[in-house]
Amino acid sequence: MTVSGTIRAIDEIDSDVARRIFGTSAAVALGGWPGATTGRAWASSAGFAEDVATGAIADDVRVVMYDPEHWDATPTEERLHPRRSIEAFCTLARTRGYTVVVTPHPNLVSVPGSAHAPRSGETRESAYLRSGIVEISAAGADAIETQAQTLQADPAAYRAFVGETARLARDIDPDVQVLSGLSTHPGYPATEQMLLDAWTSVRDVVDGHYLSLARLRLAEVATSFLAATLRTAG
Repeated sequence: MTVSGTIRAIDEIDSDVARRIFGTSAAVALGGWPGATTGRAWASSAGFAEDVATGAIADDVRVVMYDPEHWDATPTEERLHPRRSIEAFCTLARTRGYTVVVTPHPNLVSVPGSAHAPRSGETRESAYLRSGIVEISAAGADAIETQAQTLQADPAAYRAFVGETARLARDIDPDVQVLSGLSTHPGYPATEQMLLDAWTSVRDVVDGHYLSLARLRLAEVATSFLAATLRTAG
């Protein structure tokens, strides 16, 4: 799962990799891509509700994704009450027949005034696991993502966090799909080997991944990584 711009950047480097990874209905392309299932993302549950009410969602959209994070794109009220906003998004999306994906960022617990703020000596990831955000997401969505990309340089830590979120989610719904995040964002000094190590560490845990390509100049890293996964899996 990724945005169409990322697929386009990869396609320009290696069209065969793009076709094999993303040219299938099992892949979700936010913004659309030939052969892939078309999805669309919202950072605001209220924004999604408005688009539903006004008929602003294209007919070919099959997957809707809610991405609440500690950033300006998610309204303060939704950042402070993520479980409530996740539940509202999922409930509305299901009434409209969409496949629902929720990708909450662990930094939601770092919002000033959050009831889920880390306790003394507690890591952000531990506070997130304690918050109930994973469970409410699994109860309402078809798939959830663990945004664990900040840990991708440490495969053991990456696996531990992703594995625990997967356990919490599947305790609520054994059939929920669990994705984990991988990124070439400059803040995460990604190399092909780093991404491959993180990917390998959770192959037996997750059902797929969300690939974030922050800068087009790093598309070569992402493409090399995807080519390596094809060789490993095949």
